Amino acid sequence: MSCSRAAVAFLVVLLAFAPVASSFEVPPEGACAARPVQEAPETGPGAEDVIPPAWRPGELVDFGSVERLRGWLPDEVWERRDAFFFEGMKLEVGPCYRRYPVPPFFAEATAANAGKASLDRDGNLVGYSGNGLPFAPESIADDSADAGLRWAWNYRYRYLGSGFRGDFRVTEVTGGGRGITGFNGSFFLMPLHGVPGAADDARGERFVAGGSFSAPESARGLAWRQFQKTAAESDYRATDDVFVYLPGQRKVRRAPPQQVEGVYLPSYTRGRSVGNVGMTVSEQMVDVGNPAMSAAEPIRTGFVGLVIRPNAYTWKLEGVRDVLAPANGSERGYPSDPERNYGPSGLSPASDRWELRRALVLAGERKEPEGMVRAVSVWIDALTLQPLYWISRRSRGAVYEVGIFTGRFSADDLLDPKWQGSGTGFGVMLPVAQSFSVAGQGGGWLRESFALRSDPPDAEATRDYLSIQGIQRKGR
Repeated sequence: MSCSRAAVAFLVVLLAFAPVASSFEVPPEGACAARPVQEAPETGPGAEDVIPPAWRPGELVDFGSVERLRGWLPDEVWERRDAFFFEGMKLEVGPCYRRYPVPPFFAEATAANAGKASLDRDGNLVGYSGNGLPFAPESIADDSADAGLRWAWNYRYRYLGSGFRGDFRVTEVTGGGRGITGFNGSFFLMPLHGVPGAADDARGERFVAGGSFSAPESARGLAWRQFQKTAAESDYRATDDVFVYLPGQRKVRRAPPQQVEGVYLPSYTRGRSVGNVGMTVSEQMVDVGNPAMSAAEPIRTGFVGLVIRPNAYTWKLEGVRDVLAPANGSERGYPSDPERNYGPSGLSPASDRWELRRALVLAGERKEPEGMVRAVSVWIDALTLQPLYWISRRSRGAVYEVGIFTGRFSADDLLDPKWQGSGTGFGVMLPVAQSFSVAGQGGGWLRESFALRSDPPDAEATRDYLSIQGIQRKGR
């Protein structure tokens, strides 16, 4: 790439994630805010006196000064501060509004989409190539009626590199931290579009995901594959193709048709049915014609909210907030540090680096009731479009889930493989952890995946990911 082309590409990278209207302008990198921003798009910011910055990079917040966090978190997180913060925590304040550039090819693809992708009257995505963001952020007017929907589609197709893969541990916490159950395994999500050398853009699918459990014994060997069709962009009812390997049967079974919304995960034990842990799930799973897959209450843990179906909801851009969040955490967890302390609740990501970020608050309400979740509030980073916080509600408005996402910028890791999608100064925000407080459980769940990779898998691994029979090999 010539110097001039590289310079232009770099400018495109910076412009690609700049919020459009004055009320959504992100302050310059390093300009720590004087107070939380909390405004609606139609009102805009009001006049404010100049006061000293509330935060300085490098300062520590312990439990004795946790009151300082009030107003810098979603209200639902603050209300659950006993779960998310604890005596002995050491929260380090990171940089303010740091930029995390995407690679030039992604920014250039976003610019090339101008005027091509559109929305129909039902909120479906039309004319999207699968490359870059569907809508250039600078083209989204903050007072537009469909601004929330456009941001939701951009969130769905934010930059994910070649996806992510690695080992994970899900810890379910009940009884206020007294009951703890852990499940280990490996998983992957591989986009089939928008990445140089993508496996196969002509498959009519947007991604393949899957994995297998390695522990405990009751779950060991259970493996799965999920293929999401491009048709989901024009009809949220379009079902994914899901296949599960049952070690007790030594057979691969096709899961029944269902509206899998998100990254699919089977129930933990061999004798339980397959559940969906995307944004919403059915209350009762159907039998797949096998005693080992009998109908049972589905689980909802691990990867909630990482992939959504925007056209299944009506969206509103509620406003913008300045928040502290572990957007690019510095600490490690499983598998590199399996003994990390998450506090008495087992759910606290507080002892980490938390950065000051500007968040777009998207409120979505399901078009058709399904499962326990009726509405969601997704707080996404205005610069990277990565998730920061997640709040879901039941049909009568009661809060169901409150989640915190921990990210890691691949370019900051000197050991992370360098390729077209992650190099010096640009890379992928990897979803290394999620901590969710869940109503009615006396706790919630924690997912750790601190050794994720985003570089393209080799040819053999790619063939395995795309092969249904590869599930059986993984399950053995």
